[in-house]
Amino acid sequence: MYENYLDDSWIRQGVVKRKANYSPIICFETVDPKRIYQLKSFALSDPDFAHIENIFLYDPWDGLGMLRMGSEGPRFEPIKKRIPTQTALSSRTRTEVSTDIQALKAALKEVDSYLKVSPTLFILQNLSEVREYDTGFQAALRAWAIDPYITAKGSSVMILTQDVSRLMDEFTKEFCVIIEVDPSSHDERSKLIESVAMELGVSIDGSKLEAATVAMSGLNLHQIESILLESYQRTKDFDPNVMKELKSEMVKRSKILEVRDPQYTFGDIGGYHAIKDFIIKYMINVLKRPERARHFGLGLPKGLLFFGPPGTGKSLFANALASEVQLPFINLVTENIYSKWLGESGQNMKNAITLAEKMSPAIVFVDEIDRFGKRTGAAAGSAEEETQRVFSQFLEWLGMPDRSAIIVGTTNVPEHLDDAFLRAGRFDYKIPFLYPGPQARHEILMVHLGLTEGSSKKRAPLEIGEDEIGDFLWEEIVPLTHNFSCAELEELIIRSKRIAFDKEKDAIGKQEILQATKTFRIDSSYRKHVVEMCMQQARRFTDDQSFLDAIEEENRMYENSRKSSLAR
Repeated sequence: MYENYLDDSWIRQGVVKRKANYSPIICFETVDPKRIYQLKSFALSDPDFAHIENIFLYDPWDGLGMLRMGSEGPRFEPIKKRIPTQTALSSRTRTEVSTDIQALKAALKEVDSYLKVSPTLFILQNLSEVREYDTGFQAALRAWAIDPYITAKGSSVMILTQDVSRLMDEFTKEFCVIIEVDPSSHDERSKLIESVAMELGVSIDGSKLEAATVAMSGLNLHQIESILLESYQRTKDFDPNVMKELKSEMVKRSKILEVRDPQYTFGDIGGYHAIKDFIIKYMINVLKRPERARHFGLGLPKGLLFFGPPGTGKSLFANALASEVQLPFINLVTENIYSKWLGESGQNMKNAITLAEKMSPAIVFVDEIDRFGKRTGAAAGSAEEETQRVFSQFLEWLGMPDRSAIIVGTTNVPEHLDDAFLRAGRFDYKIPFLYPGPQARHEILMVHLGLTEGSSKKRAPLEIGEDEIGDFLWEEIVPLTHNFSCAELEELIIRSKRIAFDKEKDAIGKQEILQATKTFRIDSSYRKHVVEMCMQQARRFTDDQSFLDAIEEENRMYENSRKSSLAR
């Protein structure tokens, strides 16, 4: 029998739909071996299936068989079909041979009559793709869905698959009941971990159990059990670091999501105090003080949209935000969502959303969110339809009122975003990232030299003291790095290190930093145009006036400081 702690509401949901005559075709979207075993055990033992006389099971590898209850649980018994043959010695001599029913088309034909004449359950598992021309699979489902004899007999067809869209077209799906199966609930994960711990003799207290239960969210039961067993084989314990590593590997196999440990904090980010203060006030404090947030009826923040030119620290800021609020950092790999195979892009997006929500609350980072494009008119072909489907799925996710994922999107070209992305309620705030001003540039240079308290950067070997290098950077380097991006300032320090290395020196001096700065070229005239455009974008897209005022005030101080510097 299946473990009694497993939630069977997904099966009962299908049973209710069948009793209500929605359709005798029930599709469960799961390929978790534990869920498949659970359905078989349920069908063989639950009173809701007591009227069933025959339970057939089809698997592409095993072929067609009968499902029976054995001493150790559900047992598969292959059906042998007797086929008459003629011997080679005499055309008059006929014999019969027994053969398995392996082909799907033959299995459908074999079960067809049983469904119509007696209460029968037909379970199909491990189906990924079927060729309609070879099997007639969809035609059979459509015919069975409206057959009055099948309805009258109480027969059912239950399909277990990862993705119903890979098996049938939209027309055929209209004839079926489709049920998304939760990979695992909090209670199931907790009891599974307890069960495996007891079996292996692993000591696990309440706090450790809760931490492991939360850490395994988003995975199915089979995956969780595998992680527990591998962690035990490697450490003789349920080691949190090993389990986190194994989960990241599993999620990464999807090629759509990556789970990362946040590597940075706000201490690793020089400057941008207006942005830091704003986010701490209206985002981080809400997450860190849930009781007070509930008092005011504030739910989880929906997310942030960062926009601005490349190299201004948008991605770094998203990573640091996850660290500040102590939430998982999930990267949505947008370039891997789209596939050349029809229907796969939509399924990729659906799987990504489902998994991200199961692992939330978390920071879900969507770099280059403008990849999702804009809505167009009527789709011109299958590829365009698929693109529009993915767009609609993502937009629907952004607008979900009960969304648990905190989405942080970045773009260099906010004007390329569809207006629906910018509508109130999609993101809490839209925040511009401009090129750093003088004070910010000084702080960024200090961070990359490892001279900032709270930064994870290793201290660089220097010929002079911290105060002297700080003064030198402010007086000599900051004026020369007008309109440099954060990434370019980091590269400047790297080049200084290379110059010192090449000179066979033991430490970096003023000359190396000055040489790296004077030889670092940017297109100043074009960069000036970019700055003007960024300010226009900030005024157009930023939807909080107080924040925009702070940004513009910082920009005015920056320009005044530059004019004073040039005058001297």
